[in-house]
Amino acid sequence: MQFDTSIRITDIIMVVAVFVGPIVAVQLTELLRKRQDTHKRRVHVFRTLMATRRSNLAATHIEALNLLELEFHSAAPQDKKVVDGWKMYLAHLCDPNYQPKDGWEQRRQDLLVDLLYEMNLAIGYSFDKSSIKTGAYAPQAYINFENENTETRQLWLEILRGTRELPMRASVTPPPEKH
Repeated sequence: MQFDTSIRITDIIMVVAVFVGPIVAVQLTELLRKRQDTHKRRVHVFRTLMATRRSNLAATHIEALNLLELEFHSAAPQDKKVVDGWKMYLAHLCDPNYQPKDGWEQRRQDLLVDLLYEMNLAIGYSFDKSSIKTGAYAPQAYINFENENTETRQLWLEILRGTRELPMRASVTPPPEKH
């Protein structure tokens, strides 16, 4: 009896497949998990900014803005558009020469809409700019409350800085009646 000890190409391929297959499967699984994690983080930033687009002083809004550049840092063209939009928005927010009465707030809103629009495209959503701009709800009472808080802080600062006097009115209270 004689055994055939020759090795065929198919035998080599089979041995390689047995050892390499599981390694490739694990690597592929890890790659898919990383992509899903990246997508989830991007969606979280986008959702937070969309939910707070009418509340730009909310802590969650600011946190999401600060995470944006980190989450959209890849070299992909759509990510570059997001980061470019973020840089434009940041430059406007940090401009020390702005004059609020000169259309600063309108420009801020427009830049935020542009940024959200680019993010929306980068993560695969299909909102148009109009729905991003007008789709958020902010109760008038909330807007009034924020405006009153801002005005109150400004008035107190003027008093503390000595540029405004604290209005006072003296009145005489009659003594209590005796029984």
